[in-house]
Amino acid sequence: MKTMTKIKLFEFEPTRSARCRWTLLEAGLDYKSVNNGPQRIGSDEVKKIHPLGKLPAAEIDGKPLFESAAISTAIADLVPEKNLVARPGTRGRTVHDQWVSFALTEMEAWLWPNQLNTFILPEEMRNTACLEQNEGMFKRGAAAMDSALGAADYLVEDRFTVADILAGYTLNGGRKFGYLDGFANLQGYLNRLFAREHCTLDQS
Repeated sequence: MKTMTKIKLFEFEPTRSARCRWTLLEAGLDYKSVNNGPQRIGSDEVKKIHPLGKLPAAEIDGKPLFESAAISTAIADLVPEKNLVARPGTRGRTVHDQWVSFALTEMEAWLWPNQLNTFILPEEMRNTACLEQNEGMFKRGAAAMDSALGAADYLVEDRFTVADILAGYTLNGGRKFGYLDGFANLQGYLNRLFAREHCTLDQS
């Protein structure tokens, strides 16, 4: 008899915890949500899991795990029958790692300073000089992903997987800055993700 995995997710809706929540919903797994607003960020409780006290953070069978990509992939691995992630050791898994790493390093890395300098940091601490450069760098990565999605509907094995949850969150952030204009394949891809029953992406 399969033992039920105990999952606790420390989350706050505007953060990348939306990726983890979406994965849990797709996986059909029960979990305990610890969500009481931004005051949870930096708390001693969260710092026991994430060294910087950031969200999301999770406990899976009592073991700590942080970073949304790691948490979401671990959740997907718990339910292999759902086919939410390619199996370890396969070509599909290496392609999963490739596109997740690409989304985080070549695209999301340029969005985070934008967010810091437009609405997260106090106005007196913001430096908007970086915004133009960040846009150009994000769009360089977006162009590469747009090209890849010209030949497939999804990033890995041409089927919906957790890689799409992780990359989709990043692309949605770019959309909010107006960076997806002209990338028809990315816009169509996001629309496919928005249409999923459990999608947690903010469509405003």
